[in-house]
Amino acid sequence: MKKYIVPTVVIALVGALILVRYAIAAPARAAARDLEAINGITVGKTTEAELLGRPAFQKMGVQCSMGYCFYYTGRANHFLRSLGLAPLIFFGTRVVVRDGLVTEVSVYISNGTRVPLSLSQKMPLPEGCSSSPCVKPAIPPTKVLAGIMVVFNNESDFRNRMPEAAQTACLSRIHGCSTYDELMPLARGLNLDAIAALK
Repeated sequence: MKKYIVPTVVIALVGALILVRYAIAAPARAAARDLEAINGITVGKTTEAELLGRPAFQKMGVQCSMGYCFYYTGRANHFLRSLGLAPLIFFGTRVVVRDGLVTEVSVYISNGTRVPLSLSQKMPLPEGCSSSPCVKPAIPPTKVLAGIMVVFNNESDFRNRMPEAAQTACLSRIHGCSTYDELMPLARGLNLDAIAALK
């Protein structure tokens, strides 16, 4: 009987390590698939029927209200956070549809220690945006910086580079990612730290 104990323990340990590795890597892999799913969508041109032709959108969360439908995903590093090895990091995507056409495509990123980021394709660009991409602080009536928005129009090449938008590996890293350049590589050079200093 004793000769079976060691192999059983070894198999159990190997199985546990595989499960742990999967639990750590799974959110990053899922977030990478989410970014791939929204790549190449064009606001004002891509139809809801075309969206639903993509397998990812057939399984995605959806909510409809007042003529709008919101297709969304959300990924977080719950396992690493539960072990105290990283702050909570959240990556989400959202595609908004109205009257059968896509009106917005967005990526949301929060790392629990910095002002949240969003990257959105919109038409027309918000008031005050004269370039694409455009960086705007999100300041609600409380006058406290609530987020940083990077906005671009449907002519920007950003819409074809969504897999580069966010560093999904941050979800599987011990200690996560602390800088905006790590969290959102596509926005490098846009001086997000200066906007964050407004808080």
